[in-house]
Amino acid sequence: MKAKTLGILAAITILGIVVAIFVNQEPASQLPHSGKLLFPSLLSAVNDVNEVVVETKDQTVTLVRKENTWGVKEKAGYRADVEKVKQGLIGLAELRILEPKTKNPELYNRLGLQDKEQEGSLSTTVTLKTPNNPEAALVIVGNQRPAKGNPRMSEIYVRKPGDPQTWLVIGSLPLEKVPGEWLDKEITALPSKRVHRVAVTHPGGETLLVSKDKPEDLDFQLDSIPAGFKVSSQFNVNNVVGTLVQLPLEDVKKEQEVNFQDHPGVTAVLETFDGLRLHVQTAKQEDKIFGKFSAEFDPALVRLVDATPSPEKGKTVPAQDSAQDEKALGSPEEKQPGEEQGEISPEEDSILRKPEEVKEEVEAFNNRTEGWVYELPTFRVENFSKARKDLLATIP
Repeated sequence: MKAKTLGILAAITILGIVVAIFVNQEPASQLPHSGKLLFPSLLSAVNDVNEVVVETKDQTVTLVRKENTWGVKEKAGYRADVEKVKQGLIGLAELRILEPKTKNPELYNRLGLQDKEQEGSLSTTVTLKTPNNPEAALVIVGNQRPAKGNPRMSEIYVRKPGDPQTWLVIGSLPLEKVPGEWLDKEITALPSKRVHRVAVTHPGGETLLVSKDKPEDLDFQLDSIPAGFKVSSQFNVNNVVGTLVQLPLEDVKKEQEVNFQDHPGVTAVLETFDGLRLHVQTAKQEDKIFGKFSAEFDPALVRLVDATPSPEKGKTVPAQDSAQDEKALGSPEEKQPGEEQGEISPEEDSILRKPEEVKEEVEAFNNRTEGWVYELPTFRVENFSKARKDLLATIP
């Protein structure tokens, strides 16, 4: 038989073997358990979960629900990021089985599914608890990779403690393994258009003041610029305010854990057009910067923006003096419709809050921050604690 004929027969034989393999291979969708929920009853019980424990070899995170809020036990119960908790609970409840994997414990390390106590273990154990069931869900989570055809989902190796069977599941299961990463990171979140002025006082007594006349003004102005100088960067001036109104935390401690007397930093006072006054006091401890926050409502800060057109370029003319401001505001009983000297434009009105709303905002803020101090990102503190000289340049 010729070599060419032998080659053709060999190719046909190999092709037949390959076809036989694929014909006899069961599609993933037809495998037992494929498509089934890993925890079939969890979706109906997810609202009853009142504790979540996330454990690795070196860390433990305990999330505890009280009424409608979640707290991080390892951070003295400070409030957790509710959205992260929700994503974790729903993600676990919606995990679906793709296929079974090994039952051999000697192969667990390849899937990242060793017991967390074992040397070199990278697994994460998750426990969900309800008032009636301390193990409403219990799973060991191992390696994961982006799902084929759907990068928003992941293929994840899991197994249930006490059961040698491992599984490849599909879903979205974001799990932070460090207590601090579960914290609600937001301290302040204010539209900068609400801000009227910010005063920053340094330990030596120097005070930096930036302000603007109207909510719609784009830029804040630096107060008392000496002759022969100009603002070196308008961005840096605006950033004094921009940093304070969107300030996240790095970590949180109880107030008594930080000494604000030995190494005091800057203090900042932010005031809005609608009556909010925010106080920030900083201190340095162990090479970290901490901040203490409080808020109050001051009706004297509430001011109407005079909308009388200026004869020059049609600009808005501010009220002439504080007496006129007080007369324009008056008391609720004294004012009559149409008596205001100026009105807040619809755009400003959508940003500024009513006194009752500001009072509620103040109460909620103080309830959240009272008794706590926050570790702040150093670069953000530097943004709002610049000295006047840092914002000036000489005029050539």
